[in-house]
Amino acid sequence: MNGVDRLQDRDSKTEYSSSDSREDYGGLAALLPNWMIRRPDRLNLPAPLTLGLIALALLVAVLSPFLARSPRIAMLVGLGISGLGAAVLLHKCPVLGLASISVLSLAVPVTIGTGSQTGINITVILILLMTGLWLLDLIFNPRKIQLLPLKPVFLTLVFCAVAIAAFAFGQLNWFPTKPAPITAQIGGLMIFLLSAGAFLLYAHQIKTENELKWVVLIFFIVGFANILLRGFGFMQPYIFTVFVREAVLGALFFNWLIALAAGQALCNPRLAPFWRVVLIGFILLFFYQHLSQSRDWVSGWLPPLISVIVVAFFYRPRLGVLLGIAGLAFLMMSPGTIGGLLGEGDNPYSVLTRLEAWKIMWEIIKVSPLLGVGMANYYWYTPLFKILGYRVSFNSHNNYIDIVAQTGIIGLAVFIWLLWEIWLVGWKTLKHAPEGFPRAYVIGALAGLVGTAASGLLGDWIIPFVYNVGLPGFRASVFTWIFLGGLMAMAKLYLLPAAADSQASAS
Repeated sequence: MNGVDRLQDRDSKTEYSSSDSREDYGGLAALLPNWMIRRPDRLNLPAPLTLGLIALALLVAVLSPFLARSPRIAMLVGLGISGLGAAVLLHKCPVLGLASISVLSLAVPVTIGTGSQTGINITVILILLMTGLWLLDLIFNPRKIQLLPLKPVFLTLVFCAVAIAAFAFGQLNWFPTKPAPITAQIGGLMIFLLSAGAFLLYAHQIKTENELKWVVLIFFIVGFANILLRGFGFMQPYIFTVFVREAVLGALFFNWLIALAAGQALCNPRLAPFWRVVLIGFILLFFYQHLSQSRDWVSGWLPPLISVIVVAFFYRPRLGVLLGIAGLAFLMMSPGTIGGLLGEGDNPYSVLTRLEAWKIMWEIIKVSPLLGVGMANYYWYTPLFKILGYRVSFNSHNNYIDIVAQTGIIGLAVFIWLLWEIWLVGWKTLKHAPEGFPRAYVIGALAGLVGTAASGLLGDWIIPFVYNVGLPGFRASVFTWIFLGGLMAMAKLYLLPAAADSQASAS
């Protein structure tokens, strides 16, 4: 062996021992990610964990007088340490976080105050924490974790870039009045980025079919418990004691609950007959409750109805057509429902008011058509224009108008393209997903996507507008992004291997 070979061999051994050095540690180190316990090779610094412990010790030493006098500060420090422990646990077993999102979003009213009217809820915290851990692994272990080679993943990153650019555009003076406060603009941008983060997180972190089953199962248990409580009159006053109001009154919570349940009930032949009857019973109970008690809230039942029709079309095309005709006939024969459809929203507009509101929205949009006027700003610009003789702030109650007003035509085009590419990936995955839960999930997710797209015409349910549904509504809108992320996980398990096999056979 010559000198060059010996040097190369020594370098390879050094690199190998450095990358696997964590195996020399025991106990807690086995739970930590590599980047936390490895010393940077190119920087003369201790490992990040060591630096963090030193910083924590210094911080506690500096704050010790305040900790002794202020229980609130001490509580915050304790929460911070608990958060570090939760981060370690979620990194070691991410499926715990992925599966617990339903319970935390729907039934845990934990919110951290921000000094404004809107706090940071537990759903936001969990998605931020888990997405941050995943991104750190992606940055420090690029060989181990790679982005999926799917167009929706790329378009999601493009959508984030457009949202950030629109946020920057929002700092310009588009009108002779104050824009939205910077906190509201940051909150609006956060909703865009959190939605994208949830989608990417679930697409990459769900590794097996069983992990996705757990996510769906817990969602079913918590979701149908809410519907069951609504069925008992004496329990209805306690519903919002058990569940968070903003979560269970979010339209997309119901849409995804019914879409996925219908997919499993109709399209999973391996599902036991008992559970099939249970799911169908809950679906019928849901529509009975909403069509008899809250028919005017069209966002609550129309997207789920559309989703069920799409599932039925996959199950039996003729059945889907019949249900579609029946649903259209119901809409035409129910004047109250048509009125609710045209006046959807927390503060229902008449048809005339909505048309006038959209005219004003166009006057705002045309000032900056490509990238919009920034996050949340249009709400502060609407009083510059009279609507039926009044100067008031209002939101559009339409997700697509919201998106184009905040991120421009570019943002809306990327968003619609993203939804279309998600559909195409799901359609291709359907051809390769095995019979049973996987194929039924893909069908349910495709149906849920159609229902979600329809809900965007009725309100800001998909990407909540900060001055309407807002961060509290992210508790419900997050389900769109996590279950579409689950659809990408199905593509990772069944579509990508099938495509690789076909390329290998062709070569």
